[in-house]
Amino acid sequence: MKTFEVVSLDMFQTLVNVDSRREQVWTSILSEKYTQESAEQYAQLLLQYFMEHWKQLKETKRFHFTREVYERSFESVFQRFNIEFDVEEACNILFQEHTKAELYEDTVRFLDRILKQYKVCIVSDADEAMIPQFYTKYGIRNFISEHYQSYKNDEDNLMFKELLHFYKVHPSKVIHIGDSESDIIGAHREGIRTCWLNRDKRTWEHEIKPDFVIESLNDLKQIL
Repeated sequence: MKTFEVVSLDMFQTLVNVDSRREQVWTSILSEKYTQESAEQYAQLLLQYFMEHWKQLKETKRFHFTREVYERSFESVFQRFNIEFDVEEACNILFQEHTKAELYEDTVRFLDRILKQYKVCIVSDADEAMIPQFYTKYGIRNFISEHYQSYKNDEDNLMFKELLHFYKVHPSKVIHIGDSESDIIGAHREGIRTCWLNRDKRTWEHEIKPDFVIESLNDLKQIL
């Protein structure tokens, strides 16, 4: 008997590698001033500002689109380095490149294997405009935060509640796999089993622990 009936997956940095489009994003923004070093620096800083603005906006207790958080983050980076570029256009570029992000090496083989045995879905904190469309050819159900006006680690847990309602399954029969604290804490809050995909061998620093830790989707063979 299978331990799980539903395999729930994060999208970005779990199935697709957004870093694979870093050069394209920052070449479009920096033009002739582009260097690999500056692109890496700005990309890391953009992520730091994103997390800061995300936390600030979350305190408002209102839903904010991912685009709004990224626009604020780009504005912070541009102001710090005196970069003259329109933040809305920067967001357009980033979102477009997100849709072109490359699948990780282990993604296709993993999906081909589990789709024969499990119900599979994607739960993603994202706007529709930034989602790669590869999942459509697999017929995978996609739960996107824009659709539900909620994020994975919101206190109301709407996205994971909707997942359970859609599949009419007990939380213990679902495993959610993702790379972020939102994946683990949000799914855990709803009673769903959790698996932290730690591709970069980071240290888990939160009180709530994942049920499983893997470094590649290939490692899920033993768990599933």
